[in-house]
Amino acid sequence: MEATSYGPKLSALVGLLGSAFPLSFSKTQALLDQLLGVEISCGTIATIRQALSAALEQPINQAIAFARQQPVDYVVDEVLRAAVETGAPTGNADGGNPDGKRGWQWVMVTAMVTVFMQGLSRSTAAAIDLLGDAFGGIVVSDRFSVYNYFPLEQRQLCWAHVIRDLTAIAERQVASGEIGAELLALQQQLFAQWHRYKDGTIDWPTLQQACGPSKISHGVLSRQGAICRSRLLTVTITLRQQGRNTWDFLEQAWITHHRGGVMPSLLPDP
Repeated sequence: MEATSYGPKLSALVGLLGSAFPLSFSKTQALLDQLLGVEISCGTIATIRQALSAALEQPINQAIAFARQQPVDYVVDEVLRAAVETGAPTGNADGGNPDGKRGWQWVMVTAMVTVFMQGLSRSTAAAIDLLGDAFGGIVVSDRFSVYNYFPLEQRQLCWAHVIRDLTAIAERQVASGEIGAELLALQQQLFAQWHRYKDGTIDWPTLQQACGPSKISHGVLSRQGAICRSRLLTVTITLRQQGRNTWDFLEQAWITHHRGGVMPSLLPDP
């Protein structure tokens, strides 16, 4: 049975407006009214997005399994935000966060699939939940201690973080400023050689020889709302990477979930 009387195309649009064009419930409501003449309550918008979240469970699980098998994963952890984690308030409207913990949005980025996962901690256990306990590739991250459970040979520090730190050192007025400036110069030489390799000017052994001396968020009212957003973001960003239409995917996922058929996949074509 379908969750509302609204059809799959409009339901997919409601999901799209909460991910690719991250509008609040009230702004989504106003846009649908003013542009399409569709009157819809904020409660119905929430119901539609939760139904989409349920419909996306299978393709999301496939995407997670695929990402964990890739040779390199960028990881980010955002307090509620390639691994990356980012934080934001997460309410208890559904009873899933009785202690009022701050929510963390973890992001795992690969060449063809990006996975968002919602959690209530920024711990090693949360990182393992994202990457799995048998990840054998390279993790690109910042220096946050939760990633220390990986062997050094499986870790690559995010260069954006490294350059930021070297720049801060170089801006000091004491002797360490000179050291920071020298390190920044080495970083620029390294990147120059890398770009030469990427444009075909030099080959891999030459690159190795040259380099020898010298890795978005608003608060939500409930855990389920955070999970819903994570799933919609996973779909939106992954399909953007692959050059596929997000609206069409969400519409097909909605139809399949409610009426049967083959669930679309987030995995790239072989």
